[in-house]
Amino acid sequence: MDILKKKTEEKLTPEILEEFLEYLLTRGRSQVSLQEYRRTLSMLWNGLPGEKIISAENGLWWKQWLEEKGFSPRTVNTRISVWNSLMQYLGHRDWQVGEFSSIQNDVQPELTRQEYLRLLSAAKQAGQERVYLLIKTLGGMGLRIQELPQLTAEAVRQGTVRLERQNGMSTRVLHLPGILQRELLEYMGREGIVKGPVFATAGGKPMDRSNVGHSIKRVSRDARVAEEKVNPRCLWKMYQSTQKGIQANVAVLIEQAYERMLEQEQLTVGWE
Repeated sequence: MDILKKKTEEKLTPEILEEFLEYLLTRGRSQVSLQEYRRTLSMLWNGLPGEKIISAENGLWWKQWLEEKGFSPRTVNTRISVWNSLMQYLGHRDWQVGEFSSIQNDVQPELTRQEYLRLLSAAKQAGQERVYLLIKTLGGMGLRIQELPQLTAEAVRQGTVRLERQNGMSTRVLHLPGILQRELLEYMGREGIVKGPVFATAGGKPMDRSNVGHSIKRVSRDARVAEEKVNPRCLWKMYQSTQKGIQANVAVLIEQAYERMLEQEQLTVGWE
């Protein structure tokens, strides 16, 4: 009977996590997706105390830990999904978390274009070039925070970033605005960055959401921008709002031009 008794706890090891990642690779997960899994597993590993023992209770602990760290409900749910996948791989489906964070209350404050410009100005005045470029990259070209590692030195030189979606099923191509490309090239030259991600930690790893958020919040006070607005998601939403505004204005101009064309034609071939 003892042989059939289910485990009530299990020790996580680096070897188990690597085997899990290799398993995901055989299941067709893309490299981008695997990078996200690796970051989440590293966060989980570092959050677990001493012996790295997990049990059924750790699922809810993981959820609460993420929420206390200030991650958005969507991010928390993504991290929970990684936990659930790991538990299924280990044969502990009963340890999976069934209660996800509610997204209904995930209301993000809006960052205005003027506030964005003040952030850039504050970073420039403080001599924080990397912070300046992070803000400009995330707010000026439509790059999502999870895609930031794909902004490599090679991509900057080419002027385009070919982005692989996390599901590995599709890609999209972003063109770097000429001004931003020049600034990034000059920054890379000064910092000696010739390959790999443009934005990396001192240890050479790509900057993640936590690294970026901590960096850009440094200028919030000098920029007179509420700290809760200074994060990658608000920069992304500001970019989207700007694009929609421009597209709406262009649509109006097209309609007006068409109306003028019809009026000119009416003068020539109108019935009356």
